[in-house]
Amino acid sequence: MGLDHRENDSRLDHRYDVILLDAPKELDLTLFNRGMRRPVFTLTFALALGVIRTMAAAPAAPVVAARVPPGKSGAALDRIVSGLIARMTLDEKILQLLENPPNGVPRLGIPDLRWGEVLHGVVSDGATAFPQAIAMGSTWDPALLREMGDAVAREARALGVHQGYAPMLGLARDPRWGRVEESYGEDPYLVTQLGVAYIEGLQGTGATRLDVNHILATPKHFVADGEPWAGANGEDFETSERTLREVYFPPFEAAVMVAHAESLMPAHHAINGVPSHASAWLLRDVLRKEWGFEGFTVSDMGDIPKLYDGHGYARSFSDAAARALNAGVDQELEGGPVSEHVYAKYFGKALKDGTVSIGAINAAASRVLHAKIRLLGLAKPFESPSMDSAEDAALKHRGYDDVFAQMVAEGKETTRIDGRQPGYEAILNDPAHDKLALRVAQEALVLLKNQDGILPLDKTKTKHVLVVGPLGEAVNLGGYSTGKPKFYVNAVAGIQAELGADASVTFLPGCTLTGGTQEQMQAAVAAARNADVVVAVVGHTRAQLGENHDRDSLELPGRQEELVEALQATGKPLVVVLNNGAPFALPWIHEHVPAVIESWYLGQSYGTALAQVLFGDVNPSGKLNVSFPVSLGQSPSYYNHPVLTGPILYDPAKQDFPYPFGNSNVLWPFGHGLSYTTFRYDKVTTSASSIKKGEVSYVEVSITNTGTRSGDEVVQMYVHQDYTSLKEPVEMLKGFARVTVRPGESRTVRFPIGFEQVKFWKEGHWQMEAGKLNIMIGSSAQDIRLRQTLLLR
Repeated sequence: MGLDHRENDSRLDHRYDVILLDAPKELDLTLFNRGMRRPVFTLTFALALGVIRTMAAAPAAPVVAARVPPGKSGAALDRIVSGLIARMTLDEKILQLLENPPNGVPRLGIPDLRWGEVLHGVVSDGATAFPQAIAMGSTWDPALLREMGDAVAREARALGVHQGYAPMLGLARDPRWGRVEESYGEDPYLVTQLGVAYIEGLQGTGATRLDVNHILATPKHFVADGEPWAGANGEDFETSERTLREVYFPPFEAAVMVAHAESLMPAHHAINGVPSHASAWLLRDVLRKEWGFEGFTVSDMGDIPKLYDGHGYARSFSDAAARALNAGVDQELEGGPVSEHVYAKYFGKALKDGTVSIGAINAAASRVLHAKIRLLGLAKPFESPSMDSAEDAALKHRGYDDVFAQMVAEGKETTRIDGRQPGYEAILNDPAHDKLALRVAQEALVLLKNQDGILPLDKTKTKHVLVVGPLGEAVNLGGYSTGKPKFYVNAVAGIQAELGADASVTFLPGCTLTGGTQEQMQAAVAAARNADVVVAVVGHTRAQLGENHDRDSLELPGRQEELVEALQATGKPLVVVLNNGAPFALPWIHEHVPAVIESWYLGQSYGTALAQVLFGDVNPSGKLNVSFPVSLGQSPSYYNHPVLTGPILYDPAKQDFPYPFGNSNVLWPFGHGLSYTTFRYDKVTTSASSIKKGEVSYVEVSITNTGTRSGDEVVQMYVHQDYTSLKEPVEMLKGFARVTVRPGESRTVRFPIGFEQVKFWKEGHWQMEAGKLNIMIGSSAQDIRLRQTLLLR
């Protein structure tokens, strides 16, 4: 399973620029999850009738005389799982295929496998609230995300969570899509690098892989959910196999082949007419046969019954269950009670009809058992005649929305008390985790505009700050967030703490997210005239944008832009801070406001990180991971679009941004982000002037800090071949590096270019063609500083 079957020493995979580490053949661990010892439901399914009842399991000989510690792998684990399957009742096998009920089997020592949401921290009271995924993406820092994943996994295990539904590897290519906030960005290479890092953090690497401090990662949603029909979440997508292979597959391919994710979740929608949860091509041919995936798959919430009552693809619920299992969906996630799981309710009929075989059930159960035992081990078998009949709050909820976010907001859900491990409070309150959450927030902040160097603000000259905007004092974490963070620093509190008692920080909302009164706006404008600086915190919350809250406008909701225009008219220094989970179209602000910061949802230390950047304690270094279009009509606006062959004249007045391959101008481009210092890019060289398949040339560039303070720069490498037999995007990100450079210092950055960086999909296979490859090095997709060419033979 996973890394245990890999050979050779650590090595560099040039497809992903990720160091691959081997895992030990055996993990000698002595601890196992205490939650396994508690009584567990043992369910017997009246298969022929499709009726569920609860009763004691039939006696069976124990598989082992004593427990099996976690870490067992290879042939030994295969023998254990085969022995378990031979001794399990049909009911117990099907129980392994249900994600929500307690799915342990005490008489055989099989533990429960408990799942949780860990998109940017554990969804549980008191867990560390790290920055949202879209903010994680703007750090362009894989090493930081790996460290963050490790901290999240530690908290998850302390809370009794074994499997985390993350990362979300969808590409944010349609800004209307509500789930942009959950994505790392619009580019497949960037999402691939960050996704691999977060998975490795959650699961551990080398000797720490799947140890007592790590969990199973579940990358989602396989595949291509970032450009749904009309930008509406979960809707279908029509595309070519080439687009799937070149754009949407790479993050998942790397999740499986590089990070060795232990589980995976299909997408809500249908691709080219076939629902993802019924696609044997996706889940068997590509995932298992091509990529060698050895873990288990789990359905998204309610998506197996949706094959019948949503897509109209299956003829009945029984048919839906059969189609999903036969396509390769091992586990069913359902928000309702056990009786609402179609795997539990209809497999009896499917077995009787012959649409499902016992072999398919055994295979799916075996894959789940492999993961359980590797992570949790087996307890000493014991009999458990009954269990408390109370069910989790999660089992009482039915719906297809952001289930955890809704239940947390209603105070109905957190992790189960009996799953928490002794000493969990110390792990959740580890100061190192709070320090890490602040560091991620600091790196995620993007300085979009800084006209005439208005930022950083001078503390000695700033005695009265006015914070305006409906989000100035809001707790704004985004979707899949803990409902009760250990603390939250809003913008007002962060600025006040930064300036101290000698300065005053006043807050007035000015308007609401849905409108507001003229009196509110007039009061804010009047107060602005007496302030040294005005900070307008504007944006949206999960109520305006998120899962199943898609947009038909990219403008600021309510009267927020009107408020900004009124504040700008006062003549006072104005800084606009965007607090949001997806890009806006802000042409007026782009043109008129002197300073603009993209802060995203920065987690529990939001105000602290923001104030540190505003007043220069931290030099901003984040880079945009999504493009900011001029208007909704410009969508899609992602940078790696096809070469354009004609003018685009939505508004000729806006067509004044130079762009190398066509007329595709955006307000702020992919990769953009300013600093309080300046960087010079020096001569770019290649180690070889030409390459053929199997060869690699290394591109080197020197970067020098020409300013007066240290700063981080993200050096980006884009490529475009001048001629290919199939059109390619205008440019494609194929390398990046975040480097810290002191004033006057120079650093050298090195990127590989080989077959993996230039290949494209044609006629059923990957190929490269002879020609000239244009190499572009710069600070964003539009800010190209240096160019070089490489001959492909």
